[in-house]
This record gives sequence, structure tokens and C-alpha cells, in this order.
Amino acid sequence: MKRDLHIAFGAVALILTALSSPIQAQTPQLPPQGATQQRELIYCAELMSHEEREAYRASMRAAPSWEAKAALREAHRRDMMLRAQQRGPDFQCQPLQRRWRGGRGQ
Repeated sequence: MKRDLHIAFGAVALILTALSSPIQAQTPQLPPQGATQQRELIYCAELMSHEEREAYRASMRAAPSWEAKAALREAHRRDMMLRAQQRGPDFQCQPLQRRWRGGRGQ
């Protein structure tokens, strides 16, 4: 009797798994809750205010094509080079560095 019950539950579980696979395959994969889109490192970000960085990111998101984004990057790079020259000849622009947020090995 117990063996028959185990076989019946196993068969039901197998059928449910087989039926749910096509549904899972059609469901679009959403990023985990709380995850954000990976941000591009901004050239010479240390010379920009928070508002300027967010405005730059918004304009990059709004750009309709890769070519438009490349043009925005180049214009931004020229502007930041001018700001860096105003700081002095020894000032070097670097992209904003990613911060270590912990994880394995702590």
C-alpha cells in the first residue's frame, strides 16, 4: 500500500514538472529584486557632481543607437579633458572606480 502511494506521488510530481517546463520557458527572466542595471564607468567622474553624472547616464539611456552613444561619450570626454586641463597639467582623468562590496572570502 505504501509503495503504491509513493509511486502515485512520484508520478504526479513527474507530470507536474513536465507540464510546468513549457510555462517556465515562456516566462521572461526578470532580474532579481533589488538588482540594478550595471552602470558604465564614467570618464573623469571625479570632476562631475552627482547631478551631472546622473544627467549623463540619463542621456546615455535615451540615446537611440550605438552611434549616438559613441558621440555622447566623445563629447563628454572632450569636456572632461578641458576641465582637467583647468585643474593643472599633472591632473589625470580616470573613470570612477568600482567599489568592493564584499562577498565570498570575507
